[in-house]
Amino acid sequence: MTAKTKEEWLEWYAECTGCRDLKLHPDEMILFHQEHGFIAYFINNGVFELHHMCGDGKFWADVIKKIARLERVTTLRAFTRRNPQAWIRKYGGRITGYEMECEISEIKV
Repeated sequence: MTAKTKEEWLEWYAECTGCRDLKLHPDEMILFHQEHGFIAYFINNGVFELHHMCGDGKFWADVIKKIARLERVTTLRAFTRRNPQAWIRKYGGRITGYEMECEISEIKV
């Protein structure tokens, strides 16, 4: 992917999702990479809560797996404003209410 500044990634994210105001949980972490985008997440009761992901999903799936191993969590809960069925086709998992959930070991990418 092409390198972008944080502001450029946020603008691209806003154009794709319509979300211009990222409201973060007080414990939420942001990881940013110029070539791959960003993720916003936190660990909640042993679950990796992924609220925002922008950019290279394959790259971030590998990062999520590594963090999950370090944090000793086995479940990912991801939120999407877009088509959750497309997300599940690409990454695996199932819909549980308003979010997608899967075991870390189920992530396809």
